[in-house]
Amino acid sequence: MANKRQLKKEIHFVTGELISECLYNSCFVKDMDAAKNDEILQKVIDMQQEFLSRVNLSDGKNNPKIVKKYYRKLIEDFDKKIEEVLNDFTQINK
Repeated sequence: MANKRQLKKEIHFVTGELISECLYNSCFVKDMDAAKNDEILQKVIDMQQEFLSRVNLSDGKNNPKIVKKYYRKLIEDFDKKIEEVLNDFTQINK
């Protein structure tokens, strides 16, 4: 991680792409559960808000090891949430 600004940009980009995928599904995919798509959309929006707020709340400002550990955990959690959302997409697009 270079800095907080880059991390926030990455979170915005990834969640923006997932939101675009939800909107694409709602407009162009005919045989899909619209309610499930809306749930995924809300999940992505909540995920974006959660992780953007977590970027600003690092523990141990004077200890670089604690800060690095905090941001590694944040990135791992973000990756897990992305995988969950992508699995949800594959389930509704079958």
